[in-house]
Amino acid sequence: MAALFLIALMPRLYSAHTVGWDWDYPGSFTLVNYDEAGSCRAALGGFEYSTFIGRQTIAITELMGHPVPPGIEGNYNAAKAYCHSPEHVSVARTYSSVTGALTVVLIAVIAMILIPARPEVAWTASALLALSGFHISESQTGTVDAPSIFFIYLFFMVLLIAVKRRSKVALAVSPAFMLAAIWTKYWVFAIFAYLATVSLRIWVYLGQGFSRSSFVVLVFSTVILFALVTNPAFPVNSWYPVLGLYYLAVPWRRVRRPLIPVILLMPAIAYLLSQVGVISSYTTGGEGNHLGSGYAAIGWNKWLRNLVNVPAVLIVGLGLPACAFLPAGIRAITREGRDGLAWLCLAPIAVFALYMMFIAPVTYYRHYLALIPAAALLSAYGLWSVSWARRPWFLPVFLPMFFIWPALLALDIGLDHIRDPRIQLREWYEEHPRDRVFFSYFVNPPEKAMSQSKLFHPEYAFDQARELKFATYLLLSENWYDTAFANELNGPVISIPERLIKTKPEYIEFYRQTLAGNHPNLKLERAIDIQNFMPELVIHKWLYGTFQMFVGDIKIYRIVE
Repeated sequence: MAALFLIALMPRLYSAHTVGWDWDYPGSFTLVNYDEAGSCRAALGGFEYSTFIGRQTIAITELMGHPVPPGIEGNYNAAKAYCHSPEHVSVARTYSSVTGALTVVLIAVIAMILIPARPEVAWTASALLALSGFHISESQTGTVDAPSIFFIYLFFMVLLIAVKRRSKVALAVSPAFMLAAIWTKYWVFAIFAYLATVSLRIWVYLGQGFSRSSFVVLVFSTVILFALVTNPAFPVNSWYPVLGLYYLAVPWRRVRRPLIPVILLMPAIAYLLSQVGVISSYTTGGEGNHLGSGYAAIGWNKWLRNLVNVPAVLIVGLGLPACAFLPAGIRAITREGRDGLAWLCLAPIAVFALYMMFIAPVTYYRHYLALIPAAALLSAYGLWSVSWARRPWFLPVFLPMFFIWPALLALDIGLDHIRDPRIQLREWYEEHPRDRVFFSYFVNPPEKAMSQSKLFHPEYAFDQARELKFATYLLLSENWYDTAFANELNGPVISIPERLIKTKPEYIEFYRQTLAGNHPNLKLERAIDIQNFMPELVIHKWLYGTFQMFVGDIKIYRIVE
């Protein structure tokens, strides 16, 4: 286990201390992920977020000789300056790297508890997670994403010990671990893990009369009901047909009486919950913000976007070969019958997957990270469950190829950071020391160039581009202009500008016109693009742009009359 931890830690820790470091000069630090240290800022009263991880990273930073300056609590700028300082970011990234590597160990332990007779499943699952380029990239940043996954799966492990080994001590302390799993990133789905503690007799009683297919239909009908109610595009006059279809999906004659009132009241429960402000923010989203449209603006396009995003994240997160064995893994669990009830400790992942597939308004890829360890476990179980896993060529031929693929995928993702276009952009700035430059978000100009650089707003290009002409060059980052195109927030359908997120129709028109080379005042002089070689990333770039959120193409435009 120690060797497994060290193997998983090395690439994560290396990237944590190289991405953004020494870009401008030895010892310099450039913040490339603006979401880093958000929990730290919350702990200092400069941001509204969970303080659980931030309090820990601040304490470690102080132990290392970098205390919080007195009097900065509640001061937005001062808190941000401390939390984004190289000293604190280094600690926060190390914390993420360590918890990310520990999650690799946890998934092996969880697999051994669930499938003790198949240790090969445990080692395969942990190897897949260790090689996941997506998990590595999230473990190298000082956000709460990787630590959140660690605490979630730590809670699963404790509850599994309570269920499988009938440990009263583990069951008694499990609420404390659940609190950590929830508090890190408000991941309330953790509570569903306690379904595994429900008596088998109760499950048998409630399940009588349901076939496997009728149960699946009822679950999906309920989720779709919640998805409709929480979608602002859903017309009120369609409520009655939806009720009729929902009730038709229920096998009433076979349903146990205690379930009947619950099912009857489910539409009312869904509606009432959707009216609660906190719940609405996590199911519907806001209509607008200072950047333009809000998360709720997507309307009906949410359905296709959410359904596309889940497989997209899994395919890039684990690789096509690993994902091919996910159905076999699910079949292997269903064959366990009653012996497989311990898998309910991982029920929060299934509920979360349904939430992300149908309801979630905010769909940044990092929000799907909790799916990756469980998917690695399912894939490993499926791999060793297929009949040809016992063939003589499986171990010497297929298995090495099975692991080489995600290793290459992780390398391809890692190269995005090593060959970050913003590093090459430093050379361009050296060649243009006197030119005035407008730049978009995520361009990250070098510090010494800021006197000649100014943040760009699309309004500068309006009114015959009067303000735009005050500069010589315009630098656009894909991570910002992609709001006008298909991406993980907009989905594949982008024909209606009002449905796109974090933008405005006039911004969309400007970025599309510019990227197409049709803007009369902008001439593309140079493009510093991300280059990928693995099919998953190449296809993703073709459909949705660069997979990474904070690394993307840089377009350099000369401003002309």
